[in-house]
Amino acid sequence: MDSTPSHGAAWINENKLMLYSSSQNEEIDFKVENWETGLNSSINKYIVFEGHSVFSEVQLSSGNDVQSHSHAYRSLLRAAIQELGPENDDDKKLVALYELVWSFCEVLFIEHLPGGCVLPYLMELMKWHFPQPIEILDDVLSGQDPQDHPKFWDCIISLVFQGHINEAMSLLKLTPDGGEINSFLEKMPLLQNFSGHSLSEFKISWSMWQENCKQSSESMNFVLDQSADVLNILCGNLETFIKYKDLAQTWYHLMTSYLLYTMPTVTVVTLHHHAKDMMGIYKDFISPLDEILFSAMEFDAHAVLTQCIAQFSNNWWLVAHLADILHHAKQLDETELQYGCSLREYTLLHYASELIFCQDFWSIGIDYFMECKKLGRSYLEVAIPRIPIENQNKALRIWTACEKHNLINVASNICKIMSSMAHQSDNLGLALIWSLQAKDLVSVTNISERILDNYIETGGFSNLDFLDQLGNNKLLSNRLMFLGKYREFHNMLKNHKFSAAADLLVSLVESNLGPPRFQITLLLDSLPLINDSDENSDKSKVVISSNQTHILLKALEDMQIKKLLKESDIQKVETIRLALVTNLASSYLDEPW
Repeated sequence: MDSTPSHGAAWINENKLMLYSSSQNEEIDFKVENWETGLNSSINKYIVFEGHSVFSEVQLSSGNDVQSHSHAYRSLLRAAIQELGPENDDDKKLVALYELVWSFCEVLFIEHLPGGCVLPYLMELMKWHFPQPIEILDDVLSGQDPQDHPKFWDCIISLVFQGHINEAMSLLKLTPDGGEINSFLEKMPLLQNFSGHSLSEFKISWSMWQENCKQSSESMNFVLDQSADVLNILCGNLETFIKYKDLAQTWYHLMTSYLLYTMPTVTVVTLHHHAKDMMGIYKDFISPLDEILFSAMEFDAHAVLTQCIAQFSNNWWLVAHLADILHHAKQLDETELQYGCSLREYTLLHYASELIFCQDFWSIGIDYFMECKKLGRSYLEVAIPRIPIENQNKALRIWTACEKHNLINVASNICKIMSSMAHQSDNLGLALIWSLQAKDLVSVTNISERILDNYIETGGFSNLDFLDQLGNNKLLSNRLMFLGKYREFHNMLKNHKFSAAADLLVSLVESNLGPPRFQITLLLDSLPLINDSDENSDKSKVVISSNQTHILLKALEDMQIKKLLKESDIQKVETIRLALVTNLASSYLDEPW
């Protein structure tokens, strides 16, 4: 017995989706997913469009450009942060969280780290996300007596925490003990300054420097306690770091600062051990975001993504693009979830579902769906018919997208819907165009007949110029073929091609392609070719031959026999008969014996 599970989805409404899994050996397992789409702000539009651009490049790349693509994502997030003003504080905080999570994952999963040393990258991260030390420095230096500023020493400690050595020295020289402290700071080896030297040489130099700091801290007497604290920080004294932990604000900031003065060559392999210790110091302030960052330090990409889903459930931008970039970096397990797809595809499906019902993003949503190889097409087939269609242009764009991705049935259904809407609003030309796109024989025939009925009532066509370019599409329906040929007949009359018009008219009468009730109209159309003489055209001679006249007379007789004529047609019949008999006599005189 086949126990292979089947998977599927059903839309409940525009922002609620039911996922289900079942097999012959299992009960049906289902899960309802819903979301609030928060994509309509200008900044979200920016990251959606720019993110889609990078995403498209990632799918086309060979896999060797993952790092540069990750940088591109991070750059667009930082650009979005800089564009947001104080009035968008909530949006700014959200995008800043995106950027923080992305940057940590980039450093730990994607970045090529020289010698595996992660600290220089973390230091840059902290400087970007915690710019307060430089901001406070500007405020401190703006006064006449910086050393009297209430945040003078907080500023120095913060600058030292972040490795802003020159800036810290500029303030320390204003203090009584500044000369001694600065003598240690200016000699501090920095990893980024050791290019051209081996990692072993840096470690030896740095160890000698810190040993000198420790020896001096035991023997030196400072005027100010804060000076001793600065030296203790250089010595890597944990108690001093804990004393000033509020200046660091978060465990990962404090961890980075602590490692700068205890293990500057720390690698990603051991980072999670240090993270665990620092999280213990902030144990009463641990948030879901902290759990996400810790999972990243444990190299658990799956946990990072599932925690991001829980944390950012109202907007799937981050988790979808992060899952995709980790997939291309070969850092994500491709094991299928219980709903029949990988975690990457799961996140892309949700993000695409979020996009497709937004006025500005539905076309982008289709692209994301199509990158989901397992379930993307089946989701699209359900979702596209539910996209609101406000105008013909949008309908055409949706139809084009369906054709592009070979969603033939969906494209056909859209055409049928649009044809029905146009038909109901009496826009028969447009209704016929959509029915032709759908290749809906029944609808094409019905609309063609209605157009002919309107002609009988009004004596004219409206908005049917497209019939002149139908080509082989005319063959789809006999009624459509008749309609096209009949319009061609009128064009011939308009262009004074009377002989050709007469030939076409007679063939239409004889073919019976048109509805029986239309025969009387065709016969009436013969009158101008018989009665109106024009000396400047070929109508000065007989244009309907005797054989053709007999065909028209027989058609008139058949209509009477089959009782297809209405009482109002009696006078018309007599007029037609007299004209045809007269033409028959003229044709006998005109034709050679």
